[in-house]
Amino acid sequence: MDEEFIPLGQQSLAEIAQKLREIGDEEAAAVYERHADAASKGLESLFNPPRNYLNSQHQIGFIPRFVPGTGRFHPIMAASNAPADPALKNRQINIRLGYLRVYEYPQPLINLGDNVHTILFTFEARNQIPGGGEEVAFNQTYRARSGQDAAVTGYPIFIGLSVGADGVVFSCKTVNVSNTNDEKLVEAINSNAATLGLSLLTTAQPALAPFVGVARGLCLSLASHRQNTAVQNITLGLDFETGATGARLAIGSYVVVQVPRANEIVWSDWAFDTETGTIVRTNLAAGEEPYLLPYNAIVFRVSPYEGA
Repeated sequence: MDEEFIPLGQQSLAEIAQKLREIGDEEAAAVYERHADAASKGLESLFNPPRNYLNSQHQIGFIPRFVPGTGRFHPIMAASNAPADPALKNRQINIRLGYLRVYEYPQPLINLGDNVHTILFTFEARNQIPGGGEEVAFNQTYRARSGQDAAVTGYPIFIGLSVGADGVVFSCKTVNVSNTNDEKLVEAINSNAATLGLSLLTTAQPALAPFVGVARGLCLSLASHRQNTAVQNITLGLDFETGATGARLAIGSYVVVQVPRANEIVWSDWAFDTETGTIVRTNLAAGEEPYLLPYNAIVFRVSPYEGA
């Protein structure tokens, strides 16, 4: 079903322009229409998306686990440079949502000035249990204003997710929900299971299959509704291979940032600020103050599972 969930920024120029008109962003729609017209004449050129949520690439950083109180700013490295933790092979881990940065999402069609977004998250993973694996997924919703962070930190997603010998794969899809009827629906989906995260077992759980189907189906359905916008589709494959491209699995936090270019961020210029709980730029010009990350971002935290 991943093939059917296409973030708006990855769709054709004409499709993007049509959706932007639908949600009332005439200015950005005109940009895409001009480029679609130029492309039809063989004059297509590269351009930066006029809206942050239309960025079609992601960069992944890694914050190693640190000792509290040892400093305010903690460095971020590229996830491809993070050392793997082989002790996690064939073990269980917890995955929590540590930080949700809503720098820019589609504005409501009827903007009352508060610019509060309702965002549907769909979390998915594969639980690598003996004898095979099983898909796990659930939905959660958050509300946040543009330029701010959602009121979430350490939110449990998967508790006791089993890791295979080759690592783990998990993903997250986001939908900006502007359709009034759909907003009522997503407010009702925050079940107890979602609130507590999915507590997983080391044996198969047949009851999960229909639950996963409903979660995926709801995400895909809402993304296709009028006035709603598919924003992000992130897949993290974390393995144990050293000295290779990709990203390694280790205890710490993964910073996933929606960017216009694959080389937009140099991670050594940024750090995690423990006093504010935010990602800030620390490589600054003389007299310049640290400032917040100017992109949409999600931070997932990986920790050891301490259950029985």
